[in-house]
Amino acid sequence: MAHKDDSVRFDRRGMLKGMGATGIAAVAVPACGSDNSTNDGTQTVSTDSPTDTGSATTTTPPAATPTTTPTTTPTTTPTPTTQSKPPVTATTTEPTTPPPATTPALTANGPTPTKPETPTPAMTSASPATTDTGSAAPPDGTGGSGPGPDEPAATTGGSGGTPEAPSGGGMVGELPAPPSWDDAPMCTASKTDPAGQGPFFIHNLEKDDDVDLFRQDIRGKYHDDAPDGIEMHLYLRILDSTSTDCNGTPLKDVEVYIWNTDAQGFYSGFGTPGGQDEQKPDQPYSGVPSSMNLENTMRFCRGAQVTDEAGVVAFRTIFPGWYNGRDVHIHFVAFKPGSMSKGRVDYHGDGHLFTTQFYFERDFTDMVHKSQEPYLARTMLDAYEGAIDVSSPDNSGLRAKATFENKIVTAQMQILLDPAGD
Repeated sequence: MAHKDDSVRFDRRGMLKGMGATGIAAVAVPACGSDNSTNDGTQTVSTDSPTDTGSATTTTPPAATPTTTPTTTPTTTPTPTTQSKPPVTATTTEPTTPPPATTPALTANGPTPTKPETPTPAMTSASPATTDTGSAAPPDGTGGSGPGPDEPAATTGGSGGTPEAPSGGGMVGELPAPPSWDDAPMCTASKTDPAGQGPFFIHNLEKDDDVDLFRQDIRGKYHDDAPDGIEMHLYLRILDSTSTDCNGTPLKDVEVYIWNTDAQGFYSGFGTPGGQDEQKPDQPYSGVPSSMNLENTMRFCRGAQVTDEAGVVAFRTIFPGWYNGRDVHIHFVAFKPGSMSKGRVDYHGDGHLFTTQFYFERDFTDMVHKSQEPYLARTMLDAYEGAIDVSSPDNSGLRAKATFENKIVTAQMQILLDPAGD
């Protein structure tokens, strides 16, 4: 089981959890690497070796060769400033090295993230970053745009974005840039979902013994011996709902949390595996486990990112399975930068921006679930049809735009929210 190391707990949580914050002050510290970071800044460290400046030579008497003493350049230590949490700033960059064609077997936590980089500045509205709009060759193992050689791409409608949004060439972290953000939504704010946060939100700073949630690759599964499920590349674009240009203004530096079930309908983090409060996705939910049963450190299909200049975040996750009593969905919570954990509560105010859930069209979910295991076996259960029917008026009505090709789902969702918060 992966855990945050001691240095992360001290620097990121032990020191910061006692601090309340409504924003972040920039800290002048060197950039550091991160598995989840999409910051393309680098730090070059050079070690100067003493260099002989030459030997002085005379006839009589012989002169001693001057000794060159290496000059030590004093190191300037930046003065620390108060901060609440150092999130990762996401950027869109040109590809350098494609992701590997093969990935390790999925686990309850996925790849272990490293310490996040320096904090982001206060949230601002920004124009979309200018990127190459040409076609980019997809990295091995990550899919791409266009149908495969033997099968057409399956698509479904949903909320998209404006034509000016970045698409085509470039990368979002380790994923290809999203397809074009077409099917622009109406100029109204996205709806909340009657189910609220749902089961169940975990803030990155709430626990000290789990992995860092600020990461892009959140694939994983509850049962180690279960099939992995269908990989999904999920792109979210956050827009200012108060903008006068028909919601064409993206919001930069928003902390975006998402979570969903694994391919068998299990959430990470709650209940005791094998215990009396273990999740039972085939049966109607009876209140067990509850939001208070945060008893395991699994964090699969659960993560956070910070929006880039174009208001975009991207996650590499698993297309969700179903559980009895709810339509197949993905949870979404957004915060201003520097948010803090409030524990086992529904988040409102104090930097909270928006909470909702979004869905997939029924036929699209059915196609994915009937394509392979472990989804396929569960399509035979009585509750399956109700779990993929999204026609109920008792949900947000938000539908992701999605395609399914080369055994990878590519999904896009655009969220319109008020940057002032709730």
